[in-house]
Amino acid sequence: MKRYLYSIISISFLLIFSSCLEDIRSNKFSEVELSETVIVTVKMPKEYDYSVEGLKVILYDNTAGLQFNGVTNEQGVAEIRVAPGYYIASTETSFRDPGGILYLFNGMSEKIEAVSGPSSVEIGLTASKSSQIVFKELYFGGCFNEKTGKSYTTDKYIVLYNNSNQAAYLDSLCLGVAHPFNAPTNGRLSDWVKPGTSELRDSIPAASMVWMFPGTGKDNVLEPGCEVVLALNAIDHSASVSASVNLGKPGYWAIYNPIMTPGHATPEAGVKLLSGIWKIGGAISYVISNFSPGFFIFTLGDKSVEQYVLDNYALNPNSSNINLSALLVDKNLILDAVECLRDPTDTKRFMPEIDNGYAIIAGSGQGQSIIRKIDTEETEKAGGRIVYVDTNNSSNDFEVIPHPTLYNK
Repeated sequence: MKRYLYSIISISFLLIFSSCLEDIRSNKFSEVELSETVIVTVKMPKEYDYSVEGLKVILYDNTAGLQFNGVTNEQGVAEIRVAPGYYIASTETSFRDPGGILYLFNGMSEKIEAVSGPSSVEIGLTASKSSQIVFKELYFGGCFNEKTGKSYTTDKYIVLYNNSNQAAYLDSLCLGVAHPFNAPTNGRLSDWVKPGTSELRDSIPAASMVWMFPGTGKDNVLEPGCEVVLALNAIDHSASVSASVNLGKPGYWAIYNPIMTPGHATPEAGVKLLSGIWKIGGAISYVISNFSPGFFIFTLGDKSVEQYVLDNYALNPNSSNINLSALLVDKNLILDAVECLRDPTDTKRFMPEIDNGYAIIAGSGQGQSIIRKIDTEETEKAGGRIVYVDTNNSSNDFEVIPHPTLYNK
């Protein structure tokens, strides 16, 4: 059966938002300086028989700012000459089957020590499918308030989009942000790694609170090509801050519960309310980082809210502080996720099959938003209905825009 390879093979850490690694590439080195060799073997999951030839592999040493490329041969092997350093290898690819399902394959290695002779590493690709409902836009850094001369960051919002050709139902869809609220820096690991390793667990820790769309199954339909706005404070922010946005429109959804989040603004009339289904600690507001949040949407599988919380509540393995506990979400229940970092040297909280890249904005108060890129080829095939790029790699899938799309609307 003929399969189609889409040329969206790239690397998670080849940034679309930052050029800080652009200045040190392999072409900056002489043959003598490229004294080490790293041999990377890419393996497809056993249940798939797609080719591993022609995959782009990138080795990066974020500490030293080094990056080197290679391409796999028919056996899935890439032999890459590098300058001495400590590297991580990463690759990804996708295939669309004749039925239209897009299969995504991502993989990342542990740290490779390339300092004293040839080094070998194997990357086992993990498989996932493109989601029906995806994050279209994330506005979390806020804007500049000219009246106060400070950043204004209470106007955060999220846009979800039906990227498929079939109706989707929002009922029981859940929203979480990853713990920790800001990505770890200076080489620190997430608290939520497998014991004795630097490898992330197979579940994502939801921090502080979890939110759910209400409904009994088909109450909240999202038609193909349609979107829904989720607001942290569902009021008209532009009324007091000219650079901000109006999040108080009827039909928008508020991340709000008067008992769980009394620190939030009371939503405007006509705004719908998400249901708060879990909270830990005494916070009066739902925290979304201004700098490096990790967003994800997920389902509870076939469990009730009560059973899911009972089965998946977990204490932080490195702290007795109850506020640092989390609700663990199995990676197979996650529909979409976007990792946001402050700097490419930050530590990721999502494993490659969840998000093999990351997005970066210039900082708090800059008015920037990140938005998913349009897949022009698939949009044309869909007769003009916009189809967004979804490779489970935020470095490929998103771009920074100077103003949120809801600005002046």
